[in-house]
Parts: sequence; C-alpha cells; structure tokens
Amino acid sequence: MISAGDAVVSPLTIATFSRDRPRIGGFRRSRLRDLGVLAAVLALALAGCTKEAETVPVSCLGEPMGMMIALRQAPGAVTLADGTRLSRCVSSARTDGDLQSLGISLGRTADLLRARAAADPAAALQLGYLAGAVRAGASRATSGIAEQLARRMGQLATLGPGASAAATGALARGARAGERSG
Repeated sequence: MISAGDAVVSPLTIATFSRDRPRIGGFRRSRLRDLGVLAAVLALALAGCTKEAETVPVSCLGEPMGMMIALRQAPGAVTLADGTRLSRCVSSARTDGDLQSLGISLGRTADLLRARAAADPAAALQLGYLAGAVRAGASRATSGIAEQLARRMGQLATLGPGASAAATGALARGARAGERSG
C-alpha cells in the first residue's frame, strides 16, 4: 500500500487512474482496441474487393427436357440453351442447396435416358455424356458434395442386364466425350 497524504491507495488504483493505463505487451489497451478496429475495417474493405462468387446458371436447374434437347449434340460439346456447358453446372455450385437442386434436375434427366438406354444406343451415349460431364465438373468443384453427385450420376449411368453391345459401347463413348468436352 502506498500512502498519499491521509488516504491509503493501492498500486492497482494508481495504475487504473494514471495516464499510463495498464499495458499488454508494451501496448496500451486503447491502442490494441484501435488496432482491432482497424483490422476489422481492412478485412471488410478487402472482402468488398474480391470477385463475387459464381452462381449456378438457371438453365442447369430447369426441367429435364431442356437438358435432353441439349444432349442431342453429344458426342460433340453439349451446351444448354444459354450456352452453359454441363460441367459448369456442377463446378459453379457453391452451396449444398445448389448441389441438391442440381442433383434433382440431373437425376431426373438421367432417369429418363436410362429408361431408354438399354435398347437405344443414342440414349446410352447421351446418358454416358451426362455422367462424364458431371464427373468433369466435380473435378473442378470446391465441394466434396460435388464428388458425391458425380458418384451418384455414375451409378445412374449403368445399363441393366440384356443391354445391347451397341448401347454398352455408346455409354462408354459418351462418358469419355462428356469428361473431355462436357
């Protein structure tokens, strides 16, 4: 205890009321607070300068008929009505919700193609292309869920027993084309 005239004052009280506030690592607390505020302002400013995240094109989430029409271009490069490649549909999905919506749309398209693929080599080629394009998009995506979508599309892109040799060959050709140019 330190005596200041008639009053007894503790060292803690003196430090609290002195001009030199308690220091942390050589900095006054107010200085640390100012540095924290400055860091937060800089982080927000830099966040505003970054490129806005790509979103899934609307054409990727439409009815299966739009994709079925586009898949007629296979084994050439398949683009949807707005020019979007199928692989971009997958690689641009950023959220779980995007991928779920995309999975529903792609799954419905795959189901329609699969129903005809065993007997129709053109449908088998398109189904293979769809699965290959999804696999290509998932390889460029940042989400592990995109890999799950590609795995599911691979499961859908199979032919049942009794499929013709022509359909089996077309499925494989379509998958290679989809991975290459999807």
